[in-house]
Amino acid sequence: MPNQDDSTQFKKGLLELAVLQLISRKPLYGYDIITQMEKVGIVVVQGTLYPLLTRLRKDGLVSYTWEESMSGPPRKYYELTAEGKQYLDRMSNEWRKLQDSINQLFK
Repeated sequence: MPNQDDSTQFKKGLLELAVLQLISRKPLYGYDIITQMEKVGIVVVQGTLYPLLTRLRKDGLVSYTWEESMSGPPRKYYELTAEGKQYLDRMSNEWRKLQDSINQLFK
């Protein structure tokens, strides 16, 4: 019988694509990413996001810069690398193909 873990695993698989898409628009820091995700109905916790960002950095898909904040400590802003942009393009194309295929099954 399906359970909540099934939904969680499905979402984790798409989280990487969603995060890359968000930071492709402009550099964002962790809390910004979480807030932007919540605005579209995706709940992401820090314990999920930060390990993902660390892995994406180690994979060479994102980089970060520290920037001073007017309201607290410096923030780590993430942005796509050139390799990250290429990867996002490939994965976006794959996502569209998969989405089209799944939509065909639901017709």
